[in-house]
Amino acid sequence: MSRYKTEVQNLHYNAASRSFDAMVVLYEGTEATKYPTSLRLPIDSDFSFVSHKLVAQAKKHRARKANHLVARTPTGQSKLAHLGDLARQLTDTLTFSAKRAA
Repeated sequence: MSRYKTEVQNLHYNAASRSFDAMVVLYEGTEATKYPTSLRLPIDSDFSFVSHKLVAQAKKHRARKANHLVARTPTGQSKLAHLGDLARQLTDTLTFSAKRAA
């Protein structure tokens, strides 16, 4: 069984649907994967119980590879890995524009 560092973000109670909604982030290696979760429980439910169940729901989504409505982002230094390519593309674009103008 895989281990993840987890984070529950924006936990709130939705009175219209009578459920707790949150964004659960699972950190694995250099990747953070966000899962929108919802759990129908009474408003007076214990916070630790609710957050534990929401994390369990996100892990089930992860195990089933339910990839709809999931955001993956790199964490740490790997976020900057694409900057070299971006700078190269910008330089190529500016060089192309300058040649066209001349």
